[in-house]
Amino acid sequence: MTNEALQNTVSDADLIIELAAQNEDLKSRLEHAQHVAGLQSDQLDQFGDAIMGLIGDKVEALAESVACKYSEQALEDFEIGNYEYEIGEMIDDRLPEGLDDESRSDDLKAAIKEVLAGATVSLDLE
Repeated sequence: MTNEALQNTVSDADLIIELAAQNEDLKSRLEHAQHVAGLQSDQLDQFGDAIMGLIGDKVEALAESVACKYSEQALEDFEIGNYEYEIGEMIDDRLPEGLDDESRSDDLKAAIKEVLAGATVSLDLE
């Protein structure tokens, strides 16, 4: 091996050793950054828990109030006549085809009882 080739080999070996050292340094820095990020994440979770502990009841009460307000508004705006066609379709779907009016009437009563059996109705009298 010539002197020049030997110097190139030594130079390449030095470069490999230097790159390996840089790689180890980068791995160490990455592990440290991941550890710090994990600690910050834990602190953020603890901070969030503390905040929710302080305001959680108020947030829940506010959400309940808003939900109640919108459900009351929906009930006030609800008009069953707007759904007459859909209700008729639901009833017709449950009735067998080709029966006389008396048989359909009995089937209709049974279907209405079945639908109303699962319904909740409230009534306020003033």
